[in-house]
Amino acid sequence: MAAMAIRRSLFATSLLPAFLTSAWTIPSLNSLLELIPPFLLAVPKSKISHSRKSMRSANKGLKDRQNIVNCPACGQPKLAHHLCQSCYGFLTRMWKNKKGGNMPDFS
Repeated sequence: MAAMAIRRSLFATSLLPAFLTSAWTIPSLNSLLELIPPFLLAVPKSKISHSRKSMRSANKGLKDRQNIVNCPACGQPKLAHHLCQSCYGFLTRMWKNKKGGNMPDFS
């Protein structure tokens, strides 16, 4: 037993390099920015002038609607494949009155 203890102590101290014998510690990080050097963060190379900035955003305006049609029931303009706002309001008022019992059944 004593021989094994001596062998372990000799193996631990003499045969292994010093950096392997010391205890490994994991550094504590408060944020991920500590891992990334500050020179690797994204920074613009030069200032973008007002003219270049406005030329880039010139194409972001609202587009004209091409799908406006007239409602076949009331003639009001509406978007194609959408309900007419005036007809929808009329229908919802009818349904609410029908729920109350004031409206006859048209079906």
